[in-house]
Amino acid sequence: MKAEFHIDGMHCESCAALIKETLEETAGVNSADVTFGGKTAVVSFDENTVQQTTLIKKIQDIGYQATVGDQQKGATNG
Repeated sequence: MKAEFHIDGMHCESCAALIKETLEETAGVNSADVTFGGKTAVVSFDENTVQQTTLIKKIQDIGYQATVGDQQKGATNG
């Protein structure tokens, strides 16, 4: 599954690199493409292993704000 996240709080390319590294170290994540200019992260992951809410929490844990790019379903799962 692929999901796009909008990320606030990035100040430079190093921020994007940190987010990419953090996401790719998360179990179940196949790849992450983080762009500073677009303020987005496109993450390819196994939804049976990790959920979008977990990925958002990982981003928030390192000091950034993240929201799901295409909020088709409720993003708040408790």
